[in-house]
Formats: sequence, structure tokens, C-alpha cells
Amino acid sequence: MINALLNPALVVFISGIILGSIFKRITPSPVISKFLGYYLLLGLGLKGGYSLQETGFIPEVVNILSLGVFFALLIPFASYLYLKNILNPDDAAALSGTYGSVSAVTFVTANTYLVASAQSFDNYMSAVLVVMEFPAIFMALFLVSQNSKDANNGQIENLKKAFFEIPNNVLVVSLIVGYFLTIQDERFFSLVSEDIFEYVLIIFLFVMGLRVSKRMSELSGKGSQLIAFALITPIVGSLLALGFSYYFDLGVGNATLLMVLTASASYIAVPAVVKDAIPNANPAIYLGLSLGVTFPFNVIFGIPLYNQLALFVLN
Repeated sequence: MINALLNPALVVFISGIILGSIFKRITPSPVISKFLGYYLLLGLGLKGGYSLQETGFIPEVVNILSLGVFFALLIPFASYLYLKNILNPDDAAALSGTYGSVSAVTFVTANTYLVASAQSFDNYMSAVLVVMEFPAIFMALFLVSQNSKDANNGQIENLKKAFFEIPNNVLVVSLIVGYFLTIQDERFFSLVSEDIFEYVLIIFLFVMGLRVSKRMSELSGKGSQLIAFALITPIVGSLLALGFSYYFDLGVGNATLLMVLTASASYIAVPAVVKDAIPNANPAIYLGLSLGVTFPFNVIFGIPLYNQLALFVLN
């Protein structure tokens, strides 16, 4: 745990939270975090596509991609069954979709953690991140439509909007480009996905730390049940992923990343869709919980915890 907390990426993230809490006037530009996030998504997509080109769609790859889709449908559905008892349908659907989707930055941080601890994993795990984005978004729209008097109107338009959101486009296009990269393109691949990738991550995590410090206050009065949901859901999701990892005989590195994906919550792709598709949903709930509670929990404590569980069960 101490080694995890001394990871440069985590130290920078925590520093951002502390500085943002002390100096209230430090407000990062949304444009900066947006484009840094796009760069990270680009690097992930290229790495995942290039890895799929090398491995092909072997049974292990198909199994883990299928698991990703399964979890992206199961988690929002199960979450909604609980949340509809404490929230209105719009907020319950928005929050369920947020937790069914994934956090690319949490995933990247987990990559960095595994590399720092000399643990191997397959780059095609980035493709799992891509396939988990869309089912969760569609589930959120489906769930809210079930409580609409005019359930079918606008749903096709919302699905189109979900598919064409910029974060999703960056992930999918970069995955396709990575899949078709040739040997001559390897310098470009290394530059974007490896050489400056970690530096961008460090800057992004500092900016995210500042943003988290600003959103903490939005959770006041939201109730202990929601805070508990934001902390327990990642643990339950990660344990489910660990069980399936054991069944499918995944390696420790891949299992850790699958656990991180199922434990994370979106604060980019899903909120970008939800703000228009479910306008009555309160962003202080779905953004406040994902960015103010689950994200810091996973980055500081969750990643090393999931890795230690995978080491214990799978070794």
C-alpha cells in the first residue's frame, strides 16, 4: 500500500486535491482536462488496436471482450434496481449508467501501477475499455425510457448522440487506426502511446485532483446511502470480475485491469450524453459521486487492493 501511494501519478493526484482545497481560487480550465483526456483516450485506443492486430481474436481475447460487455450491462441494471428505491428514475438511471461505464484515467493509472511493480498484462485490455463504454450508455437511456410516458420518442436520437460523442469517437477511431498500423508506423505509435503518454497522464491527474477538490462540496446532503453506493459498488464489481477471471484462467495483470474496469465509474463519456439525454438528472449526484468519491478511492486505494486480491487468488 505504501509503494502504491508513492507512485508518482498518485502523489501528483493527491497533491492536486490538497492544493485545490487550500487555494480555492485555483480553477483548472475544462478545456485543458478535456483535451488531455482526449490524448489519453487516443493513446489507449492505438495501443489496444495494435495489440489486437498482433494477437488476433483468439479465444482469450473474445472471452474477455465478452466479459466486458456483460459487466457493462449487468452493473447498471443491478445498480438501478437498488437506486430506484432512493432516487427518482432520472437520477437512478443516470447514476446507474455512470457506474456501468468506465474511467479511462483510472485504467491508465492501473497500467502505470502494474508497470511500476513489474507485472505483465496484455495491451488488448484497452479494447475491453472501449467495448464497455457503449452498453452502459445504452442501458442508462433504456432504463430512463421505461419510466417515460413517451418511451420511444427520441430514443433513437439519443442512441445516435451517445455513439457520436467525441470521447467515444476518439476511442473507436484510434482502436481501428491502431489495428491497421504497419511496421512503418511504429515510430508514430511509440511517440503517442508510450514516449509522452505518462507525462500527459501526470499533468491530467494533477488537473483532475484540482477538479475533485472543487466537487467534493456537491455531495453535502446527498446522504450516506449514496456515499456507501459509490464505495461498495466498485468493490462488488471488482469481486465479480475476479471470480470470472478465475473461471477463465486470466493472468494476474489482465485480471487486475478487468477488476479496475468493473470498479470504475465514468465522468467523461456517460455524463456528456446524460446531460442532454436525461436533462432532469442532477449532475451533482452522478458527477459528484463518480469524480468526488469513486475516482479518488480507486486511484488511491482500489488499484493496489484489486491487484493484491488478484495475486492472492490467481497465483
